[in-house]
Amino acid sequence: MNLFGFGLLRNGVKYDYCFQESLQSLSDIVEEVYLALGDSDDGTEEKLNFLKNLKILPTVWNLENREGGIILSEQTNIALDSLRKDHHGEQDWGIYLQCDEVFHESDYDLVKRDIQKAQETGCDVVAFRYLHFWQSHHKIAINKKWYPQEIRAVKLDSKIESWGDAQSFRHYEKVYYSEARIFHYGHVREEDKYKDKKESILKLYHSDKKLPKYQRREKRFDNQTETLNFWGLHPAVMKNRIERLGEKWLPEKKEKVYIVGKKEEIDIDIPFKIYANHLVWVKSIFEVPKNDRRTNAVILKPDLITKFIYPSNIPDAMRSKLAKPWNLRFKSLLKFYEKDIGVEV
Repeated sequence: MNLFGFGLLRNGVKYDYCFQESLQSLSDIVEEVYLALGDSDDGTEEKLNFLKNLKILPTVWNLENREGGIILSEQTNIALDSLRKDHHGEQDWGIYLQCDEVFHESDYDLVKRDIQKAQETGCDVVAFRYLHFWQSHHKIAINKKWYPQEIRAVKLDSKIESWGDAQSFRHYEKVYYSEARIFHYGHVREEDKYKDKKESILKLYHSDKKLPKYQRREKRFDNQTETLNFWGLHPAVMKNRIERLGEKWLPEKKEKVYIVGKKEEIDIDIPFKIYANHLVWVKSIFEVPKNDRRTNAVILKPDLITKFIYPSNIPDAMRSKLAKPWNLRFKSLLKFYEKDIGVEV
């Protein structure tokens, strides 16, 4: 099996995209990355010199084409078509990342294994889990607007193509669903550049006449965003960026954490690192001393009474009807994050 990467980019510096981190994570997995690089005026191309396995495809964006973000799929397909001309064997796959999406290094092997499984089971695309970070590197958005998983790997020996605003692909036959995660950072960046980026993106979807209407709608959607805490480790390539934006890389340690449940009932490799000086495992929430604030205890598998007295806001999946349930491992981690407890696995 041969893996190659492809993507699109334009004015990455101007709009503060994490494009260097994104391309680094992709290049670590694949043999070569094909990048449709739009006509930038901010020195973006010079920032790509650190990648040795990058093939740049210079393009010019037709900014008159402003309906439905179609220009994004057009640019994506430029990269895909170029890649497909060079590599179209039965064992050749393309992995697609947008310039604000990053793979976690702990998932690299899983990405490769799952694409191999897709190949062996007759699948022609692979969909990955998404973590959409919202206004902070420690909040993930989960409401219906946000796609819970998406296709990001395609067989090159096929007629599969990007379409619409390049969120996904079409003309595929069978999807393999991977538990590997894509960290999406499109809504975490310097405030002024974020504002410019949102204005620029909306112009790719709507005419000047329609812009005010959709700007109001976008603001309304933003205000309705539902989030959960995230206190896990981000991809290592994101460390400098996260600290540059003034956020913590690692959470502060708790003095004492009570965990209600049995170690054998939690689907996390033991030992795992919880950011606490003292861990206390108990079988029931009522074994936690009242003066230690039972509301801060992590309840892994609550019974009906415990659910009623100490409810959790962690759902079984993202709110979209398309969402597949989180596995027990990730849902357990979310319960730690809910209490602002960091966990490293």
